[in-house]
Amino acid sequence: MTQTKQQVILRKKASGIAVVLLDCPGKLNSLSSEVTAELEQTLCELENDSSVKALVLVSGKPDTFLSGADLREIVKVTKAEAAEEKSRQGQDILNRLAALGKPTVVGINGICLGGGLELALSFDQRIASDCESTLLGLPEVRLGLIPGMGGTQRLPRLIGLQNALEMILSSEPVNVSRALALGLVDEVVKPDELLERCQERALELLQSTAERKRALADRKVAMIQLEEAKWTKVLATAERSMRIKTRGNYPAPLKAIEAIRNGLRNGIELGLKGEAKAFGDLAASDTAKNLIALFFNTEFARQTAAMMSAKMQTNPVSTVAVIGSGAMGTAIAELAAISGYRVLFKQTNRNPQDNPVDRLRALIVRNQQKAKLGEAEIAEILQRVEPVVDERELAAADLIIEAVFESEELKHELFERLESIISADCTLASNTSSLSINKLASRLADSGRFLGMHFFLPVDRMPLVEIISHKGTKREALARAAGVVSRLGKIPTMVNDGSGFLVNRLLCTYIIEAARLAESGVPLNWIDDSAVEFGMAMGPLNVLDEVGLDVAFKVADALHEGCGERFAPPAVIGKTKELGLIGKKTGTGVYSWDESGRRLQFDSRLVSEIGLVVSDQKPPAERQAWIVERLIYPMIDEAARCLADRIVRKPREIDLAMVLGTGFPPFRGGPLKYADSIGIGNLRARLEEIYRQDGSNRQISESIKKMEAEGRRFYSRSTDGDE
Repeated sequence: MTQTKQQVILRKKASGIAVVLLDCPGKLNSLSSEVTAELEQTLCELENDSSVKALVLVSGKPDTFLSGADLREIVKVTKAEAAEEKSRQGQDILNRLAALGKPTVVGINGICLGGGLELALSFDQRIASDCESTLLGLPEVRLGLIPGMGGTQRLPRLIGLQNALEMILSSEPVNVSRALALGLVDEVVKPDELLERCQERALELLQSTAERKRALADRKVAMIQLEEAKWTKVLATAERSMRIKTRGNYPAPLKAIEAIRNGLRNGIELGLKGEAKAFGDLAASDTAKNLIALFFNTEFARQTAAMMSAKMQTNPVSTVAVIGSGAMGTAIAELAAISGYRVLFKQTNRNPQDNPVDRLRALIVRNQQKAKLGEAEIAEILQRVEPVVDERELAAADLIIEAVFESEELKHELFERLESIISADCTLASNTSSLSINKLASRLADSGRFLGMHFFLPVDRMPLVEIISHKGTKREALARAAGVVSRLGKIPTMVNDGSGFLVNRLLCTYIIEAARLAESGVPLNWIDDSAVEFGMAMGPLNVLDEVGLDVAFKVADALHEGCGERFAPPAVIGKTKELGLIGKKTGTGVYSWDESGRRLQFDSRLVSEIGLVVSDQKPPAERQAWIVERLIYPMIDEAARCLADRIVRKPREIDLAMVLGTGFPPFRGGPLKYADSIGIGNLRARLEEIYRQDGSNRQISESIKKMEAEGRRFYSRSTDGDE
């Protein structure tokens, strides 16, 4: 007998096994309200049908199990009580499944995340495929939530407290081998054997009452071990760690710990009740909504790049050339080789005592050994790197990324030489951080193949790459670049040419504001500490050292020339230039740095020769709030100008770029989401005061004034989408 529903398919077999297939419309399965309702109906039927002796559940899709709850539904919830009720409904269904009284086996092939894993945890046994795409995890904390369908209660009881805490608090999924070692899955088979093996296992459990009881008893073992290991101490340690790490800005980790503690102390029933209450409170919070919106925006950027790249399948990129052997060029070449590209590496360093190719290879070996790759795998990566001596060898490249010294004439000459060498299908890209893409394209015969690909240091950790188009960039070139960026594991954002592009334009605003504060007598440590307390990944002075004062000041000069007097550098910047400070890469910048890259104290010359201030006191709360306004509000004003200048089209593009590219606090959603939270009227009033106080004679952007006059926000209230 077969019962067919829209997304849940129930097949009852003569063997007494009921096989349930999950098959939602689209590429992924998700636990939407409709799917949950259909699962409940199916469960009711199974409970009341004595002919069904055992249950097997698998995905009806070839490469994915269940991606979790439907986040679009969670975003729409505005009341904590409504979200709590959704959690309770999900818990009730999974509780009934766990207590079905018939052997249950779930087969997992592909991603099994969030509610998908919580569903799997309610089965007697879990069998997974050995497919590389099979990953199991609970990513809710990263989205500002906690597992809300029993995950905080069942996971510690199955794999032990320490392992469960690591999975829940890190939000990182585990692969099949790790899942098997943890006891998260009971068996691993080939994908094409999964359904048959699940049915066999269900029959084995059915035929052996003792084995079924033993399988169910396994869940209690970890609980006994927890009591012996004094779980209160483990949880207290985790709680202290999370308080330090989150600085009180991300409540989800602490809520997850409390839900686990509640269940261990008071039993699973009260634990589930506390889990649902915490899930409801978090789901209705701005933090969760901001983090989920960023997740959607990130996935949208990935999917857009994938769709663009798919149109270029007739002419894919297989060979990437990198010209430039400084820190940036070397890092890009390493990343390309690791990502599977053949890499033509053209060094530009003429120092006979430095061999950039050897340096690149040593970097690959060191980093891949840290990643625990074997010798054969590392050797395969190294073989992809081919040193180039004669530029004519670059004719074999499908994409050339230039990362040479920031000189417009030098780059012009390079691209003109390359154009006479390369094939008609080759795409040219510049990694410039300050020069106009329009100007660099102006002397090329075929400028349509040219664009900017702006990576951020450190390349291995920064997820964003700006793809910058000029007026004549062809769509094919953009698609190629987007495809390469995606394969490198980065998030591409499409940006139109303009001074500083997007991220550097806003980042430079942030740094110049810090310079104005320092010049006015605000202690240097107060500036960085206030920014970090606000939630920034690092303070503006620390950023300056990471980027390099030489690079940052070039960008600032370009912005001053291109955007006018609002980017006029304070006198302190000129004085700092005279000291010859460079930053972290030389060990001497605003801060001093040791050889391991550890930050030390501020450079003493800033105090002794320029007269800047360092305080041994923490800033008062009011002063700290004022410093944050001085740093952040002008950045928002400049972001509004970027929208007006059509550097990007949507507020969400700015917010995503600033979170990924500068470490703007994700829990605030980005600078424009944050602007909406403080109110456009309040923002305008404070900007007027800031610009009057600092003596810069700057004017507020017309965009901000118009938005206030029309009562608009950057994001619409009804949908929280871009206006």
